[in-house]
Amino acid sequence: MANMINEPQHILMRLNSKSWRQTTISGLALLLLFVFACKPDSETVVLVEPGFGENRVSDAWLEALRTRQSKPYLDSLAQVARPLTGDEHDWFTLIQSRAARWNSFRDSLSIPFDGITLNDSIFVLTGYLGDDDGFTYQHRTICFDLTAFYDNYGAATSDENNSRIDRIFAHEYTHLLHKAWAKENNLTLKDFQDSILWECLYEGIGMYRSLSKKWTIQNDSLPAATREALDKVYPVFVERLLQIHQLENPTAAEKTALNKNLSRGNVDKKWGAFPVAVWLMLESKGDDKNLVRWIDGGPKSIPDLAKKYLPEQYRQKFQTAF
Repeated sequence: MANMINEPQHILMRLNSKSWRQTTISGLALLLLFVFACKPDSETVVLVEPGFGENRVSDAWLEALRTRQSKPYLDSLAQVARPLTGDEHDWFTLIQSRAARWNSFRDSLSIPFDGITLNDSIFVLTGYLGDDDGFTYQHRTICFDLTAFYDNYGAATSDENNSRIDRIFAHEYTHLLHKAWAKENNLTLKDFQDSILWECLYEGIGMYRSLSKKWTIQNDSLPAATREALDKVYPVFVERLLQIHQLENPTAAEKTALNKNLSRGNVDKKWGAFPVAVWLMLESKGDDKNLVRWIDGGPKSIPDLAKKYLPEQYRQKFQTAF
């Protein structure tokens, strides 16, 4: 493209793999930013904010990515000059269209976090080329990567993506609630085992919110797909936590290896998030007030849930350490 500057190869590989349909959004971005600036802080709404303008990502988007990407990558991304693709723009439009609906979710999503509410406006910052589809930044911002949404889920215009984007918002908003709970309750993680148990709970309750109907209870029982996926993650869940329990001072490399796939990859690879999401679904019994005790238990809730729901052959092994 004539207006694209020279970029490092790892950015160019992603750019060259797509055909770009230019869309002009800089005027829209400036208008939205003006509107956001005029919103009173006391107004509790969900605000969609573009993390881009004039064919570049914004400083706000780069800052949100700072702990998630290397400095060389961010330096490269800061130099990329290109408009949104048509597919990215479609995702941006879809996200904008759901903001009012998402604001209506807030009370119900807060139920498991007894007494915790987010009384400020919540920002949904949208950008591109950041890798993860959704994540949170600090305490009031949800970040959505338009490139990742298209790469992972296809065209925003598909019927399935209307419900998918709602579930992903619910997932990330739940993380903001959980951060607020941790702050309010002075959560302290004393060691690596505590941090892993916390991550299982943190990612598990998030995944509980984003499970599609394929995985949820049907006719008072778990569907075959869920049971099959649990059969795959249960041995990994037990083995990883037993290994973590036995390590007194794990190295950085050991921590990375043991944490791998806790909440990333296909559903049947998410050895920490998926079983906890299913267990919380079973515990809720259709009423999320039943989850308050498990959220209030913090990291200690994970061994208790595991001992309640693991099949006997795995439970016996798990109980040798927990």
